Amino acid sequence: MQQLTPPPEDGSAHPLLSMPGNRLDWTLDLPQSDHVRFFRETDWLRSNLGPLDTWSPSLRLFTSFVLADSKPACLWWGPVDNLTAIYNEHYAALAGPLHPKLMGSTFIDGYPELWASISAYFAAAKKTRLGQNYSSAVSVVVERKGWQEEAFFSGSFVPVGGPEAEGFINTTYEVTAQALSERRSSMLNMLGSIAAKDVDTVYSHTLATLATNPKDVPLAMFYRLQGGDNSNILKLHGHIGLPEDHPLKVESATIDSEEGLIPDLRRAGTDVAVIDYDERFDNVSWTGWGAPSKKIAIIPIICSSRMFGYLIFGTNPFRPQDEPSEQFVRDVARMVSSLVTSANDAESSKKRQEQLEADLAFSDLKLRHLIDHASVGMCHASRDGYMLWANDHYYKLAGQSATDQEAGDRAFLDVYHEEDRSKAEAIWEDLIKGADHVTVELRVKRMYNPPSGDPEPAQLQVLAFPYRDELGCVRSVMACTTDISRLKWAQTFQARLAAEAREAKRHQEAFIDVVSHEMRNPLSAIVHCADAITIAVQECQNQLAGLPQPCVEALDDSLQSAKIILQCAHHQKRIIDDILTLSKLDSMLLSITPVAVKPAQLVDSIINMFEAELKTNQIAYNINPDSSLIDLDIDYLCFDPSRVTQIFINLLTNAIKFVTPAKDPKISIRFGACISDPRSLFPDNMFWATERKSYDELTNSPEWGVGEEVYLTFSVKDSGIGLQDKEIHKIFERFRQANVKTHVKYGGSGLGLFISKELTEKQGGEIGVSSVFGQGSTFGFYVKTRRVETQPQSINEVLHFGSAGTAAGPLHVLLVEDNLINQKVLGKQLMKAGLQVEVANHGLEALHTLEKQSFDVVLMDLEMPVLDGLGAMRQIRNRELVGDGLAKTKESDKKGAERLPIIAVTANVRKEQIDTAIAAGADRVMQKPFKAADLVYMMKSLLPAKKTALGGSPPAKGSETRLVDRTKEKIP
Repeated sequence: MQQLTPPPEDGSAHPLLSMPGNRLDWTLDLPQSDHVRFFRETDWLRSNLGPLDTWSPSLRLFTSFVLADSKPACLWWGPVDNLTAIYNEHYAALAGPLHPKLMGSTFIDGYPELWASISAYFAAAKKTRLGQNYSSAVSVVVERKGWQEEAFFSGSFVPVGGPEAEGFINTTYEVTAQALSERRSSMLNMLGSIAAKDVDTVYSHTLATLATNPKDVPLAMFYRLQGGDNSNILKLHGHIGLPEDHPLKVESATIDSEEGLIPDLRRAGTDVAVIDYDERFDNVSWTGWGAPSKKIAIIPIICSSRMFGYLIFGTNPFRPQDEPSEQFVRDVARMVSSLVTSANDAESSKKRQEQLEADLAFSDLKLRHLIDHASVGMCHASRDGYMLWANDHYYKLAGQSATDQEAGDRAFLDVYHEEDRSKAEAIWEDLIKGADHVTVELRVKRMYNPPSGDPEPAQLQVLAFPYRDELGCVRSVMACTTDISRLKWAQTFQARLAAEAREAKRHQEAFIDVVSHEMRNPLSAIVHCADAITIAVQECQNQLAGLPQPCVEALDDSLQSAKIILQCAHHQKRIIDDILTLSKLDSMLLSITPVAVKPAQLVDSIINMFEAELKTNQIAYNINPDSSLIDLDIDYLCFDPSRVTQIFINLLTNAIKFVTPAKDPKISIRFGACISDPRSLFPDNMFWATERKSYDELTNSPEWGVGEEVYLTFSVKDSGIGLQDKEIHKIFERFRQANVKTHVKYGGSGLGLFISKELTEKQGGEIGVSSVFGQGSTFGFYVKTRRVETQPQSINEVLHFGSAGTAAGPLHVLLVEDNLINQKVLGKQLMKAGLQVEVANHGLEALHTLEKQSFDVVLMDLEMPVLDGLGAMRQIRNRELVGDGLAKTKESDKKGAERLPIIAVTANVRKEQIDTAIAAGADRVMQKPFKAADLVYMMKSLLPAKKTALGGSPPAKGSETRLVDRTKEKIP
């Protein structure tokens, strides 16, 4: 600082000189200090302000104020563009090298570099007459205690001196700590702003960031440890401020080297170290101030105990190595280590990812090979609707090329048929929203040419599922497509065939119902008439003895003719029954209903049906129960006796037919039982019909019980013409007989054995034949049954051949029949049997008759005009319930009286038709045609024992009747 000369001390100074031109020295009242003495000795004559004694009172006043201020202050006096400086000793320290020259100089001469930015503050203060604050963005170097230091100051310009602001007082205060902190923090924030994915990027970014703060970092070097954890080779990644040929610029060296700063790095180890400047740093191109750093920081870069390298940088040459400076070094060390750690983790993750991708590459190659050759179309679409990839088969199924679906915006949905497009879009939205998977059938625009018919849109089955990221968000969708066009066409074709088959079956059933009804009705009249003729002829023969021989022969011929008529009627009835059974078999509607039966009683009942015919044809027969029945203690077995009877009748009928012409006709019937191997009870040369269908094990159903399984065997041996070997193999086929002559000579339809074969197979058995041509045949069959643990009702009850007691008086019967012939014939037959018969032409007439008279039995035809039999029976049962509308209930005068027995007489014989009749109120069902004696016997079994005793015997051959006994039920 310039040495100031003290003012003269002549004792002539006055306390205050305030007016210009006064020759007394006004500066004598200023504070006495070296700086004031310097102020007085300044050559003010050469300044814009002139000699001190010419200064105005305002200037003198504000000069005294500035010189007396305890804070740095400077008075700038004069016009704005020619301001002259007057400052106190505190400001002199801030002026630095400009002091003492600045005293009396203008602002432009003293701070030419600041005038452009500071002049605006002066102008604003002068204009507004308000003080203007400023914050210095530029540091200055000040000298403190013999050291030069970087400092930052802020202050204000306050206008003073008259209304036009003759000058400005500039007060200043230091903000160095805050400014340095902001500058260094800004650099650290910039340093941490990068999301580096590799360590090299971090090194480059660190050096670039340090270069933005040359005053705090005038020199920098970054060494990286090469070759992994066990390497000791250091490589210079980059530097700031080192000339190309400087000794400190060591490009590569081991950690044990003595070159450059390597020894200092080795000594630092894993701790931050600070070394002093020495001659090794001579000739460094220091950035920032251009002055060498007094201290050099060495920062080891460590991540998870792994050394990555060293960062070396010089500190600010104009700042002491105090706590803020040391904290700055630690902050840099922490930030760079953190960045390297993140980058190393990213590099490791990337390497693992690359390794995984490399491992998957081969698997992907194999998978793509599989995908390209798969018979399933596969495609992968992004969430945005772009096709990522698809195999060739997918494009083949879609009917498009890869180019067609590159447009994006869900172009792959364009392949679907217009009517299914909205459905496909909805499925896509469901998948994007997170549906786990979707399976759907969709039509596409590509046409499929079926084996028959017109082309139609192809159909695909699509299985689609989303791919999710680690957060569960859907990123893409995978789909597998299968061409199901042929399958769907086949399903539609089969459905159409099934519908046509059902319709054909319905027409067939309707036709069979009509044919059956129309054939059974006249057959019933034929049977009744033939039966009446037979009875009449026999009565004539018994009562009219001594008739002329021609009359006797005529009566015998008539009797024989009547019997032939009956036989023909029974034969035609069997044909009708066979057709119905065949229809049920074809429609899979034939049911097997198991009940408890004694096999011996079943055989006896069947033989009773044929006994008259056997005697008429003079056929000798015998029944041989096998010893196995006794050995196995066979009593009751559970099976369907009606189906077994149907098979047995077919075999016995055939035997009678073929044995009748023989010289010595014989028939032998044998039946037995076994637990296993039922074929062992038949001849060894037995030909067994080939099984055509596979049926369920019926005996496993609950209604069969849990008794032991037993095979029941039957055989019919005849002494007829026998069969040739070539004939044996075809007699069980549909509509087939042994040969062409068989039908001509013996008749038949060729259905009986085929139906018998189907019935045995359905009951878990087989049917076969053993024959020697010219010596006769043996037909046999077996069915699967189960033992019955508790004794059931008798066989007569099972076959519905009940017996009535005795009583007095004829039965009063109401015959409801619309066919006049049947009315006359059946009515006449019943009256001959001793019954009182009333006739009604339809159901409504029957109801009117029942309102007036009581009847013991009602014979109800089902198909009639006005009101059919089903409707009439329902009304009868309803009137019984309410106790009104029937003469019988009026006589009893109470509800719930015994129900009126009703026998439905019908030509409709399908099971569902019979069940409908039972449900409508029938107690029994008599199927047309039938004999009057059979009907009388049914009425006898139906009525209580106390009512009457009617003549009658069990039904004769051919009277197969399906019955349900409801007579013991009471009206609820």
